[in-house]
Amino acid sequence: MACKEKVLAAALCAIMGSGSAAWATGPGSWRLSTGYQYTSGDYGGSETITETYVPVTVGYRYGRMGLRLTVPYVSVSGPATIIDDTTGEFAPGPGGTHSGLGDVIVAGTLYDLTNSAATGFYLDLAATVKFGTAKSSEGLGTGENDYAVQLNALKDIGHLGLFATAGYVVRGNPGRIDLRDVPFGTIGADLLLVQGVRAGVSFSYRPSAIVSYDPVKEAALFVAFAGPGRLIVHPSLFKGFGDSSPSWGGGLMFSWSVPGGGAR
Repeated sequence: MACKEKVLAAALCAIMGSGSAAWATGPGSWRLSTGYQYTSGDYGGSETITETYVPVTVGYRYGRMGLRLTVPYVSVSGPATIIDDTTGEFAPGPGGTHSGLGDVIVAGTLYDLTNSAATGFYLDLAATVKFGTAKSSEGLGTGENDYAVQLNALKDIGHLGLFATAGYVVRGNPGRIDLRDVPFGTIGADLLLVQGVRAGVSFSYRPSAIVSYDPVKEAALFVAFAGPGRLIVHPSLFKGFGDSSPSWGGGLMFSWSVPGGGAR
């Protein structure tokens, strides 16, 4: 559902192993992620709009099922309302600088719809609910719930990994903004540089939630470093194209996983 989250997920999968092996092995495994992401752009207008996004995510995996809860802090400066705070799409909204709780996200994943170690191909199914917890009056969100489903595919080719996501989002309608339901997708690749370090690129595309607006298009560069204690450090840079995307952005994410017992 979210480009930045998908880039991070792909890096985690790549550096820790293929498919669901990205989780710590065991019948019950936890992951904690946090970090900082920043975007800036004029979105076809005369003023610059900036956004700071600081998510705290707790994930739990049991067998083939995974659950994830994300609670973000968001700050937006400029005459805009955030439509999707993880892709950086905005609509006209209040000016000034506003900060506070963003939209809380709950996601579930069914791993290993396809799981082939022989071919190195893995396919997962995910569903996401974005709750409209951010204050719409301050431009921090639409105030409505959104729902999405997506397929995540990963192909291992030696030290090279190929990944893709395809999904569909159903948006709540805040009334003052006519939002439409749209498909979305991401493709990318990453490469093992040295043990514990992978670098990759991705490109994401989604028609705008607003009719007649440019589609959301974003290219990203990322690196994932494996640290001690199952820590992953993940810096990224991204560039948007068109008036619905940020001009540029960057982030630094951290993830820790805690293994249970047993095996995948």
